[in-house]
Amino acid sequence: MTSFYTEKELQSNGLGTYGANVLISRKASINGAENIRIGSNVRIDDFCRLSGKIMMISMRDEEVAI
Repeated sequence: MTSFYTEKELQSNGLGTYGANVLISRKASINGAENIRIGSNVRIDDFCRLSGKIMMISMRDEEVAI
């Protein structure tokens, strides 16, 4: 088991939308997942807490790490 959610787990967790190459730590807290939009090349690390209407995108195809 990896410390990040698998693609299948991301599909089933109810995120509004997400792009390619998205890594979300199993230790991150996500509330209101249906209101969260995540673009490509985004990484969310341990102990991050996401709640509310959120849109994370990567400008110019660079990696975003939170």
